[in-house]
Amino acid sequence: MIIKRIKFLIKEKYINLLIFLILFKHIISMKNILKIYNKFSFNKNNKGQLSIEFLLISFIFILMLVSISLPLTEIAIDSSISSVNLIETKSEILKIVNSIDDVYSDGVGSKRTLFVEMPRETNLKISKNQILNKGIAIGTLSSLNDSKTINITFDAINVDSIMNFKKSTNYKIIIEWPLNNENIIVKM
Repeated sequence: MIIKRIKFLIKEKYINLLIFLILFKHIISMKNILKIYNKFSFNKNNKGQLSIEFLLISFIFILMLVSISLPLTEIAIDSSISSVNLIETKSEILKIVNSIDDVYSDGVGSKRTLFVEMPRETNLKISKNQILNKGIAIGTLSSLNDSKTINITFDAINVDSIMNFKKSTNYKIIIEWPLNNENIIVKM
């Protein structure tokens, strides 16, 4: 995946360089044509040449500006996509945590079924936090170059589960507190 991305970036930069060189070649040839035209021109008015040179300089400036701003735009888009994935994952984990709290508040014999779909590969560990005397859900999102952690506390203290979610796969989660059992069970 990383190699494909690197190949794509190299190919994109190579194409941009070729376009720039082709345009630069045409700019140079256009300037030479204008010099030849000015030698044989009967009217020694340089205003046309100045305006064309101004246009050429403006064009080169715009090319430089675009070549600088495109990579920055790509970085901003990647960052916003990462933030959106983080928010979506937190929302899915909150669905699980809220269902656990519902089962906990309903008491022994209650059951909830829900469907979740994580936008990125996620490892979810649900356990008791000894310090806060509450339950805690720790979601770890893994990607190629970084990992993020989401911590959410909840009221139920009798849950202990580890779940691994694949990217963009719909999972059926069953949360139940069976009779004659003191722990809430979370199954995928």
